Amino acid sequence: MEPFTLDVFISKRFVSASITHRVTSKQVAVAGTNSKDIKAELKSRSDIPACLAIGRILSQRAREADVYTASYTPRERDKFEGKIRAVVQSLIDNGIDVKIYLD
Repeated sequence: MEPFTLDVFISKRFVSASITHRVTSKQVAVAGTNSKDIKAELKSRSDIPACLAIGRILSQRAREADVYTASYTPRERDKFEGKIRAVVQSLIDNGIDVKIYLD
């Protein structure tokens, strides 16, 4: 198992993602469309371009914290498609190695 986990939360109004250390439960990188700096750049805070932006910003913040790998396991109610897939793919495209564990 990787020491860092990826958590993605998508609602009808916003998108949020974080990378957390598995042992200490400390969040090392966080990005969300509710923050002031990101909110100003986006037309919508919950569409696919917003998800891609969150993935890009989260990958920059993770690299600043020297995190280059993470694991992602979707919650029971989440399907690995659409907006969640866009966030994870954006992280991968921007240099974070994400191992995906599907049941």
